[in-house]
Amino acid sequence: MDNKTVIYARISTDGQTVEQQIETCKRYCTFKQLKVDEIIIEVASGKGLSKRPKFREMWDKLRAYEWNNVVAFKIDRYGRNTRDMVMFFDEMKSKGIQVHSATENLDMSTPMGQAMIYIMMVLAQLERENISLATKDRLQALKNMGKTLGRPKGSKDEHKRKKSGYYGNKNRTKKGGVKNHAK
Repeated sequence: MDNKTVIYARISTDGQTVEQQIETCKRYCTFKQLKVDEIIIEVASGKGLSKRPKFREMWDKLRAYEWNNVVAFKIDRYGRNTRDMVMFFDEMKSKGIQVHSATENLDMSTPMGQAMIYIMMVLAQLERENISLATKDRLQALKNMGKTLGRPKGSKDEHKRKKSGYYGNKNRTKKGGVKNHAK
């Protein structure tokens, strides 16, 4: 079987960089003698697949056997939603596609390697949920202390706003209705 490989690098926000992930994955591929055919970079939360179009596109190409290896920096770069990732890993295993982590020495071809990957996926989802909970708790604590959160009034903004959010359509009236242009 070929060693055609795709590298998948994911960051959660625009303020982060993927260079370390990509370089580590490339070194891993060189060591494992895997031929890198494509590098996919995505800026998205690992929470779910609905907001990760590049991952879904990669999954479709893996289903079509364009590659037979996929490499990520760590298991949690594939995602942090346990259900989605179990589906992904199970499908890849059934198709004979090797899923690699460049920094975690896990072999998905063994029962112990599979168990460790599933444990790591559960821990990644737990970490994501704990971060979310801590953020919400901190924001609530700041509100309770009387701190004003959000954008300051009068700050420069490209879009006019009102309390309920953006004016989404130029054809809206001040009361939220739609202007009637028919005559």
